[in-house]
Amino acid sequence: MEPLQHEPSTRGPNPSATTSGRPPALWRNGDYRWWLATDTSTGLGRALHNFAVPLLALYVTGDPAQAGIIAAIGQVGRVVATLPGGVLADRHDRRRLILLGTATGVAMAGALAAFQLAGLLGFWLLTILNLLMNVRSGLFDGVPNAALKSVVEPHSIGSAMAANQGRDAVVSLAGGPVGGVLMVIGHAVPFAATAMLNLLGLFSVLRIRADLRPLRGTPEHDDDASPVRTGYLREAWEGFSWILHRPELRGVMAISTIVNLGMNASITAVVFGLQQRGESPASIGVTTASVGAGMLAGALLAPPLVRRISTGWLGALGLATCTAAVAALPFVHSIPAVCAVLGASMFAAPAINASLLGYFTVAVPTHLLGRANSALDLLAMGAIPLAPLVAGFGYAAWGWSGVLALCAGICCIAVILAFASRRLLAIPASPGWEDHAADNAREAALRR
Repeated sequence: MEPLQHEPSTRGPNPSATTSGRPPALWRNGDYRWWLATDTSTGLGRALHNFAVPLLALYVTGDPAQAGIIAAIGQVGRVVATLPGGVLADRHDRRRLILLGTATGVAMAGALAAFQLAGLLGFWLLTILNLLMNVRSGLFDGVPNAALKSVVEPHSIGSAMAANQGRDAVVSLAGGPVGGVLMVIGHAVPFAATAMLNLLGLFSVLRIRADLRPLRGTPEHDDDASPVRTGYLREAWEGFSWILHRPELRGVMAISTIVNLGMNASITAVVFGLQQRGESPASIGVTTASVGAGMLAGALLAPPLVRRISTGWLGALGLATCTAAVAALPFVHSIPAVCAVLGASMFAAPAINASLLGYFTVAVPTHLLGRANSALDLLAMGAIPLAPLVAGFGYAAWGWSGVLALCAGICCIAVILAFASRRLLAIPASPGWEDHAADNAREAALRR
């Protein structure tokens, strides 16, 4: 394994990001603002799509189990496409990939809207179109994250990640109510809005001036925009290999997979349960918005927590907080109570994500970011396609309380593993990330 590489000064972030040798504050970095606009618009479009598809599937089929199958097949497509997407992000100009991803997003979301308006959507057509949209997500949604290190300075990564968590909270907060209102207007409207948001992302990425071509991490290749190609499988494996040879991150992958399954299954089960008892799309949208409200509240505290508290302990304690809230869900039924508990379940998520993803981004060499991110996504999301199946079949078999108790039990397993991982608990707060990552890189190199 190669040791941690640092950015050469000739191909670092946007040249405008420095003034008199000193980098400006994050929010004065114009490239970061345009990057954020690109990622936010496409993220909101994805949120609208993900909100609308399960409800549309329920309306089309009338069966939570079939709706779960539609969502699960789409998630499988996204997971399968994640690894090729990482290889693409490290092979090609990331600006062009974002342009291609947003353009195909416009086309596919527009097709969904058109077929719905024509009254042609049934189980199989909705399944196919949702699968294609999710494959597109797997191929291209990780590219902006791979490009972030080319847009901001290394010392600003922690702040950028915390800001991104706040953005994600706002998107989550807005996605449910906006999606619910749009569904009330017409079942095709959320997909038309998704197409327009992807178009906005397309125009925003054109305003980024930084060089978004992938690097290979060595000065002799800094002017080469096309990394050597050794085959998709071998290149994809390099991302896995990098993670597997970093002992402080191996355990995080298993923990992420388990907790993502539990949390996503619980949220999907709530959506299915509310729909089955006759709640309106607007009410369901308000309920799912509580997830964003909890994240937004947590995002306000994330920056100082990331700077001051050990990343490992912050992650473990945060997971315990999330799990405690999920464990309360089986015992609440009214909309206000469900909103309060869902919000509490996501309160710690911004600090967990900002700290762990920030450390990960600092540690990964730029030329491996696409593949390492795709490997991270695949490992973290590997069980997520099971979430709608757990929610759909679990609700049909055990009802509200039974399926949510199962989700809480899944999350408990992740908490136990987190507190048992000494390597995870040893990751320091953000000021110590670079030194800790470099020490672990040297240790990993000696073991190779």
